[in-house]
Formats: sequence, structure tokens, C-alpha cells
Amino acid sequence: MRKNQTFELVLTSIFVALIFLLGMVPQIGYISIIPGNPVTIVHIPVLLAAILLPTKYFWLTGLAFGLTSLIQAAMTPIGLNVAFINPLVSVPPRVLFAFAVHYLFKLFVILKETKFGSQLVIGFTLLVTFFLIYYSAFINFSYLDQVWIHVIAWSVIVIFVGIYTYMFIKHGFKTLIVPSIFILGTLIHTALVLIMLATLGREAILTQFPNMSVFDALMLIVTFNGFTEAIFAALIGTPVFLGLQRVPIVQQKLAKF
Repeated sequence: MRKNQTFELVLTSIFVALIFLLGMVPQIGYISIIPGNPVTIVHIPVLLAAILLPTKYFWLTGLAFGLTSLIQAAMTPIGLNVAFINPLVSVPPRVLFAFAVHYLFKLFVILKETKFGSQLVIGFTLLVTFFLIYYSAFINFSYLDQVWIHVIAWSVIVIFVGIYTYMFIKHGFKTLIVPSIFILGTLIHTALVLIMLATLGREAILTQFPNMSVFDALMLIVTFNGFTEAIFAALIGTPVFLGLQRVPIVQQKLAKF
């Protein structure tokens, strides 16, 4: 028991350190594709921690994530970053995000005990993912001919189907749950942040997107930031998780599936 607790404490420290490293080094954890509206991959260690660590530890990674967001916003106060200077916008959604992913994992464990529970979870995740691919393709590539938009969307879909098929053949059905949690968890993170933005950061939204309504701007952020971050989470976070399979704590988590 003591050995497990020590490992969990060390793993928490590693995740927190990684979050601050990603958050503080420019263009690594917060990637500024659109100035003032960065795409983040800092949430990936939080996703891993929320699955692997107990309640007394995993929320610390969400807190670290929120603090890096606050610091980055204060250092670069442009666009939507202005809203994140408010601690209520930058910190609480990230802590709640960690709790949401933790209990989403527990929900998946419960569903696994039901008939076709895992299949339903993965099917729902794929349905949501494919919908977002198409919706975001038509939003972000609206200047292209529709034929090319379909080509782009189907190309991304084929990549995702290929990854899921490879994981099923290589690692078994249970590992498909991992990218499903990462995709849905990332979308939950986007939703929580946008709720706080819409509540406390309307002025920053209208400044960043002066020709849009608040709702249209939020939908653009969902389709661009949310979906991009979900892809990064699945493509980066899943191999890391599977790479840790020899670690006892990861074996215990996968054993539940």
C-alpha cells in the first residue's frame, strides 16, 4: 500500500511538472495558430492523471493547468487571453474538467458491466467525432469547394478508423476506451471553458470576433479549438497511456475493462 501511494505521489509530481513545462515554454503547450486564441495540449497530462490517480491527487493537475493558463494569459494579454486573466475563467473549469474525466472513466467502468456497454461508448464517441469532423471541416474550410471539404473530412475519418482498427488488432478491444475518454473528456473541457467565457468574458469574445455574435464565436471555437485539441489528445495521449502498460497502476486500470 505504501509503495502504491509513493508511486502515485511521484506520478502526480511528474504530471504537474510536465504541465508547467508545457505551459511555460512558448508554442509547445499553448499553440497560437490564431493569435490570442491558442490551441492547447496541456490538458493531456490532466487526462492521464484523471484516469490513473485517485481523487486526492488528480485534481492537483487540473489546478496546475489552470494556473499555467492564468500565467500565460497575463504574459500575453491579447484576444481571448484577456478573459483568462480572470482566475474564475482560467482555473475552476480546469479543476472541474479533471473531476469530469475521472468520473467519466468510472462511468465507463460501470457501463462495461452492461451488455454491449463498451461498444455503445465507442460507437457514441465515433459518432460524435465524425459529426465534429464534418461540421468543423465545413466551418474552417468554407472558402474551398465542397468536394475538397468532403475529401478533407473523409481523409481525417479514414485516419481515425485506421487508428482504432490498429489498436483493436494490436492491443484488444478494451484499449479503444482510452481514446474515447480522451476525445469526450477534451470536449467536456472545451464546454466548461466556453461556459465561463460566455459568462465572464463576453467582451473578450466580441473583441476577438467583432463580426460575429457571441454564439457564433463560441461555435467557431468549439469546431476549431475543441476538435483540434480532441485529435491531439487521442493521437498523443493514447500512445503514452499504452506505453505505460507495464506499470502496475496502468495494468490495474486496464484490467477493469
